[in-house]
Amino acid sequence: MEVVLMNMCMIHDLKDNKVLVLDKVKNEGWEGLTFPGGHVERRESLESSCIREIKEETNLNIENIKLKGIFQWYMLDCNKRLVGLLYYTNSYYGDLISSNREGNLSWMDLETFLKIDNKSDSMDEIMKIYKGKYKEIICYYKDDKLSNIDYIE
Repeated sequence: MEVVLMNMCMIHDLKDNKVLVLDKVKNEGWEGLTFPGGHVERRESLESSCIREIKEETNLNIENIKLKGIFQWYMLDCNKRLVGLLYYTNSYYGDLISSNREGNLSWMDLETFLKIDNKSDSMDEIMKIYKGKYKEIICYYKDDKLSNIDYIE
């Protein structure tokens, strides 16, 4: 089985109750509003990959990140599993860039983000982990369609 490790980080401005959102346009199937993140590189720790990806995508330095849970996309047809490590922080500094190669970055009210329709695929499910409802979610796909979801508390 091929396994791809990825990360995502919700960066939360507690003072204004806003989250940093990426309006992703790069990859087919991943378009829409999401949190910044990326892939774990060879010989890189999981946590340091998240810190690096956030710096590359936002120009922000993040600290005190916490692992909130794991989200998986399991492609049954090709026996491929994408494992997303979901991190959270409210500790950051630096000068935010407005865009990167994947899309535009902006701060959005958390409640607005939760209600908005143009989030990236899986974000509504991912938010169940960020809200603390589950520690892990596995989405199974067959013929490019969601066939089942396992929720782990």
